Amino acid sequence: MSTPILRCCVALLLLGFGLFWMRPAQATITCSNTTMSPVAFGPVNPLSSQTDTQATLSFTCKNSGGVFGTTYSATVCFSIGEPGGGPTDPRQMSDAAGDILTFQLYRDSARTQPWGSEGFGTFRTPMQVNITLAPGASQNFSATLYARVTNGQTTVPPAAAGYSDNYMNGDTATSINQQSGNTAPGTCGGGYVSGLTFPFLVSASVASQCTVSAGIPLTLGSAGGVAAGTTNNTGSTTFSVTCTNSTSYNIGLSPSNNSLTGAGLMSGTGGNTNKVPYQLNQKVTGTVWGNTATSASVGNGVAGTGNGSAKSLTVYATAPGSDFKPDTYSDIVTINVNY
Repeated sequence: MSTPILRCCVALLLLGFGLFWMRPAQATITCSNTTMSPVAFGPVNPLSSQTDTQATLSFTCKNSGGVFGTTYSATVCFSIGEPGGGPTDPRQMSDAAGDILTFQLYRDSARTQPWGSEGFGTFRTPMQVNITLAPGASQNFSATLYARVTNGQTTVPPAAAGYSDNYMNGDTATSINQQSGNTAPGTCGGGYVSGLTFPFLVSASVASQCTVSAGIPLTLGSAGGVAAGTTNNTGSTTFSVTCTNSTSYNIGLSPSNNSLTGAGLMSGTGGNTNKVPYQLNQKVTGTVWGNTATSASVGNGVAGTGNGSAKSLTVYATAPGSDFKPDTYSDIVTINVNY
């Protein structure tokens, strides 16, 4: 009767030995719910300096754990290519007419490290996010994308529907490189492509813009003084107007008395009540330069079309007489650019 009992005990010992050496199932980190918010620049003025904005990449990762539970760390890598295999240095938005507005995507707030792709384009460094998860843990994470419309694009024309660059599923990718413990690998190499994508839209609007730069003061007659009794003392000066490419504009000139015909009055100093009349002209003589111009009509002003560069214009003035109290007379003329 002793033999069956012995066999039973041996069987139990073998079963216990098997449980002790069983290898736990390999724990892995998986990610999901990967989304990128829109990269919206809003209004961009190509005549000024660069325009910055940012967006948020959000995702969720989970450590599936193991029989005994293992902490895992991972470097999650997010790659961004360029729609249609376009250039990445810099990237390009376009409008309906095919005009280009350049920009760049960055991994850092200083905007010195472009956000690239492991396998596409000039920049081969994707965004890397290091995470650590306890067994069975799930956590939401985020990363910031920084973007900039580059400066110096003075020839970019306004676009009614704006500029955009649409990143689809095939333009983005996610890979995960993981290892057990509390330290992430720190590199993308050796990871697996998760199949996660994060499509997003980059957009900007470009409105018509104009800037004005006044030249030296306009002096009538001699700077050292005008002799009494002289007539038709003339002078001229220049100023420049810079408008965005293809922007039509009409320029009006308004003396301080708000004359619509460019007929101003210069005032003396102190208690001198004399007023010296003058006339603003588009040429040395003849055509007046007044202030009836609007964005839709040139009126008695001067019309032009911007190309992104400064355009110089000359204004002439004439004082018909000089029989006034000796003094220094002056007036301020406002340059109105209507577009």
